[in-house]
Parts: sequence; C-alpha cells; structure tokens
Amino acid sequence: MKKIFQLIAFLLLASCNSQSKKIIPFETENGWGYKQNEEIIIQPQFGIASEFTDCGIAAVGDSENGNYYIDKDGKKLNIPVLEVGNFVDSFQEGYARFKKDGKIGFIDECGEIVIPAQFESVTSFKNQIAIVSKGFEVITNGPYKTQKGGTYGAIDKDGNLIIPYKFDFISSFSDEKTANAKIDGKDVIINAKGEIVK
Repeated sequence: MKKIFQLIAFLLLASCNSQSKKIIPFETENGWGYKQNEEIIIQPQFGIASEFTDCGIAAVGDSENGNYYIDKDGKKLNIPVLEVGNFVDSFQEGYARFKKDGKIGFIDECGEIVIPAQFESVTSFKNQIAIVSKGFEVITNGPYKTQKGGTYGAIDKDGNLIIPYKFDFISSFSDEKTANAKIDGKDVIINAKGEIVK
C-alpha cells in the first residue's frame, strides 16, 4: 500500500514539474509575451500568440512582420505560413498548412516541411485524410472567399493522392473513414479509397 502512495506522489510531482516547465502565452497592454514558472522569458510585443508546440515553435503576429513562427528565445524562424483569417493555420493531427508560390503544403510541429507545396486547395487533416481540390473558381463576397466548381480528391499524411481528382465535392472523413461526396450530380458516400459505398 505504501508503494502505491509513493507512486501516486511521484506521478503528481512529475506532473507539477512538467506543468511548471511549460511556456505559457500571456497578454498585457503592450501585447502578448511568454512566461515560464511565472517568469517572463519573452517580453510582451506581439499582437497575437499561440502556445508552443512540443517541438518548441509558436506562431505569433505583429504589425511590422505579419504572422510568423518563433523559437523559445523569441527568435523569428524562417518557416512558411498559410494565413487563415487573421492568423496562421493551426496544427491538426500534428500538421499545419503553409503556402508558397501560390500552392499549399504542410509542415510538422517542428516547422519542417513534410508535404511540399503542390496543391491549389487542401483542407486540414482529419482522421489522417485531407481533401484536395483543383480547377475551381474563387468567389469573393466582401471579406469572404468560397470555391465554386473544380474537382476533388484526397491525400494521406505522406502526401499521396489516395483518391484521384474525380468528385464534384468531398466532405471531411468521419471516424469510420467514410465521407459524403458528389459525382455527376449524385450525392454518394465513399470510403477512403474513393469507392462508392452508398
């Protein structure tokens, strides 16, 4: 019984230590900065700031430099970004999108490019699958942009095209790895291989 209490105490202590080492964003009238153990380690200077990834990068933004990534010393990193709304794309399933030369790819939580920029349009990953589309028209309505037309397919987390560009639309894939889709004007349900199952 004593050993069980010792184990619980050890786990609680380890949890507290890992929490205390965490770098946390905080806001003041001068903007966002970062603290660790209640000590300021990056001075408030950003208009917006995200939490650090486990790999040690965080997305920030300011009026002079726009949106970009920094390391734990506050140094600006040369990592490409995709702006979504007024900030960078958030990480989903360990990947975030970036844009280069008009095309979109993915970085991992260390800022390394894991899928090169090659897609006209691609969603974030959900259940290990991202939806890609090409040949569409961009419709602008005030600050909002939507896609019209084009063909849709899907990729895996290695960037392989697992469903060719042949659908008029594909939704995100469910936990059961099925998605709503449209082809030749018909609403269908497809699996992760692009096969019509209903």
